[in-house]
Amino acid sequence: MIPRLNSSANTLAKNPKIPNALVWMQCVIFAMLYAVWMLYELLYLRRILLITGALLALYPIYQCRAYFFQKRAIPLWLMLGFFFWALFHLLFLTHDYPAQLMELRRIWKYAGLGAILAFGLGLSLAGLGSQQRTFFWPVIYMGMSLPVLIYLLKYCFTTYASYWDLHPLAYMQINFNDQSAYYIPKTDYIAFCLPVLAISLGQIHRSLTKKLRIHFKQSSEILLYLILVFSTLFLFYVQNTKNGIIYATLLIALFFALLLRNASLLKFWHKTFLFILAVFISLNFLYLHIQKNDSWRTLIADTKVAFQLEQYPHWKYAGEHGYPNNEYGEVVSITNYDRAAWFKVGLQLAANNPMGYGLVEDSFKRMVKSRWPEASPKLSHSHSGWLDLILGVGVPGFFCIFGALLLSIRQADGIVEPWRSTVFWALIANLMLWITTEVAATTSFSCLIFWISLSCGLTLMGGDQVKANQGLNNEK
Repeated sequence: MIPRLNSSANTLAKNPKIPNALVWMQCVIFAMLYAVWMLYELLYLRRILLITGALLALYPIYQCRAYFFQKRAIPLWLMLGFFFWALFHLLFLTHDYPAQLMELRRIWKYAGLGAILAFGLGLSLAGLGSQQRTFFWPVIYMGMSLPVLIYLLKYCFTTYASYWDLHPLAYMQINFNDQSAYYIPKTDYIAFCLPVLAISLGQIHRSLTKKLRIHFKQSSEILLYLILVFSTLFLFYVQNTKNGIIYATLLIALFFALLLRNASLLKFWHKTFLFILAVFISLNFLYLHIQKNDSWRTLIADTKVAFQLEQYPHWKYAGEHGYPNNEYGEVVSITNYDRAAWFKVGLQLAANNPMGYGLVEDSFKRMVKSRWPEASPKLSHSHSGWLDLILGVGVPGFFCIFGALLLSIRQADGIVEPWRSTVFWALIANLMLWITTEVAATTSFSCLIFWISLSCGLTLMGGDQVKANQGLNNEK
C-alpha cells in the first residue's frame, strides 16, 4: 500500500518548481538532438546530448514523483513494463542471446536514454505557465523543424551548387546511394518529419478555431506552419516515399475533418479558401507522386499474387529467383509483391510465436530462415513497423508500447495548448507511419520511444500544475 503524504508535503510535491534555466537547457538539448539524430556522422554528439539530457531530466522526474501513483501514470508504467519485458525476454525467452545482448547495449540503451530525456522534458514543459509556454514553444518547434530545414539546405547544395560554383562536402548533400557513409534511409525521414508535419497541422487547427477573427499574429503563425507542411511534402516527393505521401495526405484529411467539425467557429471565406488551397496542393502532390510510381496501378493485382505464398514462393529469395507475373501478364511490382507477401508471412509467424523472437531488428529475417532454411539471407523486415515489433518483442511488449501510445492520446484532452495538440498529432502520426513503414530499426525505434515518453511527461500532471501556477500568479 502506498503511504499518503501529509497536506503540506502533498502540496509541495504536487507543485514542483523547475528552474527556468533547467527548462531552457532541456529545450536546447532537445532541439540539437532532434536535428542530428538521423546524421550518422554526428553519432558522438548524439550520444553526448542523450546522456546530458537524461541527467538533466532526473531533477524534474524526482520533483514530480508524487504523480507516479495516479491513474494518469498508467502510460508511464506501461513504458517501464516495456523495458522490463525486454530484459525479461533476454534472460528467460531469448532465441539468440549474443545478438539480443548486443541490441540491449546498442538500440535499447539509446532508446532508454531518450525515454528519460523525453519524459523529464515533458514534465518540465507541462509545468510552465502561459507566459513561459509562449517563450519555450518556439524553441521546441524549431527543434522539431530542423530535420526538414537541414534537408532543404542539402537539397539546395545538391541541386544548385554547380550554378553557384560551390563545392560542398559530401555530408552537405543528399546521398541517394545506400552505400554512402552519409546516406539517410527514407524511413528515417518519415519517422522524424511526419510527426512535425502533423504537429504543424494541429497548430494551424488550433489557431483557426480558438478565435472568430484571425489577427495578424495568427496569420503569421499559420503561414510559418504551412511552409513547414509544404516543405515536408516536398521532402517526401524528392525522396519518393510512398508511405510519407500517403500518410501526409491522410493527416491533411484528418485536419479538414476536425476543422469542419468546428465549422461554426470559422468564417465561410476562411473555410472555403483554405479548403480549396489545401486540396489543390495535396492533389497535385498525389498526382505527381502517382505519375512517378507506376506501382500504384497494379497494387491490387500484385497483392493477389503475393498472398499465394506457396504457389509463388519468390518472396523468400529477395529477387534472386526473379518475380512472377500478375493477372495483366506483367511482372509484379517488386515493392508491391514483396511487402504484401512479407506482411502475410509476418502475420503467420506472429501467430505461431506470440512471445516474439527478441530482436527489434531482423526478427522477421531470423524467423523466416528458421522456418524456411532456403530463404535468402538478404531478407530483413516485414515492412510493417508494428508487425516487426510484435515479431521482436512479442504480444506482451506490443501491448505495453501500443497501450501507452493510445492512453497518451486519450489523456491529451486534459492538458493545455500547445502541448495538447502536440501530443495528439505527433502520436497519431507515429501510429500511422508504423503501419506499413520499415521503421523497426535503431534510429526510428528510438524516435517512437521518444515521442511516447515525451507524451507521458506532458500528460502526467493533467491540469494540476497549470492551476497551481495560475494560483500563484493570482496571489502575486
